[in-house]
Amino acid sequence: MNIQTCKYVSSSEIFKGLERAWDVFVNSSPDCTWGDNNRSLVTADVIVDSLELTDVDEGEEELQVNLALERLKEVPQDVYVDLES
Repeated sequence: MNIQTCKYVSSSEIFKGLERAWDVFVNSSPDCTWGDNNRSLVTADVIVDSLELTDVDEGEEELQVNLALERLKEVPQDVYVDLES
């Protein structure tokens, strides 16, 4: 058996204080699925692509999405985002 390991950051850390941005992502029909898993790992690019392709309301929603994008772009390429935590 070949046991693998990987690095990840919790989505709750990325979206902390950005609940409206999380709602935008969840409702954007992202190119991934999750639910009832212990871990659902995606690259930050999957979330970035979904947020960038979604129309957002001006004001607080747009501000939160932009802050989330800034945080996501700081995630190293070899680190995943766990959508379950």
